[in-house]
Amino acid sequence: MGFWPVTKRVVKDADIILLILDVRMPELSRNKELERIVNFHDKKLIYVFNKIDIVSSRYLQFIKSKYPEAFFVSGTKNIGINNLKEQLLILAKRMKIKNPKIGIVGYPNVGKSAIINALAKRARAKVGTRAGTTKGIQWIRAGSLFILDSPGVVPYEDRELMLGILGAKNIERIQNVERVAFEIIKILVEYNKTILESYYLFLIEDKDYGQVLEEIGRKKGFLLRGGVIDERRAALLVIKDWHEGKLRI
Repeated sequence: MGFWPVTKRVVKDADIILLILDVRMPELSRNKELERIVNFHDKKLIYVFNKIDIVSSRYLQFIKSKYPEAFFVSGTKNIGINNLKEQLLILAKRMKIKNPKIGIVGYPNVGKSAIINALAKRARAKVGTRAGTTKGIQWIRAGSLFILDSPGVVPYEDRELMLGILGAKNIERIQNVERVAFEIIKILVEYNKTILESYYLFLIEDKDYGQVLEEIGRKKGFLLRGGVIDERRAALLVIKDWHEGKLRI
């Protein structure tokens, strides 16, 4: 069974849907088609922003002000999980549901399995840094909650740029790694360019994104014959550092 049939089944069977988002990219990690399906089935949709442990407190407050009704957690660090669980139980009580079924949906690599493990307080769902760890629906009990985990949702139109930034596509499968790296650099420069400067140890000044990538390659010694910068290798490093949370906003 493919991604969408499984995900639609989770939405249909669940009482409450948790849409897991990457806090670093609020809008980019949303899936409008998925939200349309949830609304069609008239299910309660809750935004849960994950990975708050790899962003600054200033940035986190900024995002919280934009999404006041959302929950902010770190599945791997178990931050905000107890509050999320308590609020789900309160909501279920208001809905007069004794054993609510909670659907967990979202793009690959946003940390769905880590959140499930934290909710269930035991490692029942697989966790991995490669996209597509979960293959089918899993039922996991977390106290009086029943959690339905689904594979990461891939949109009908596989937009490589977006999926590459989210980490929803394995690095080795990305065709244009330079373009993905440029977009990551853009996000960091627009928010706070000192993040890049302090991590890769150089000053950006008036450099464009291509020059920034070249400088990263030069600093790391990624050179081809004739002293030409290996931009692909530099781009792969930027994407990897971003996916692993080393470039923190």
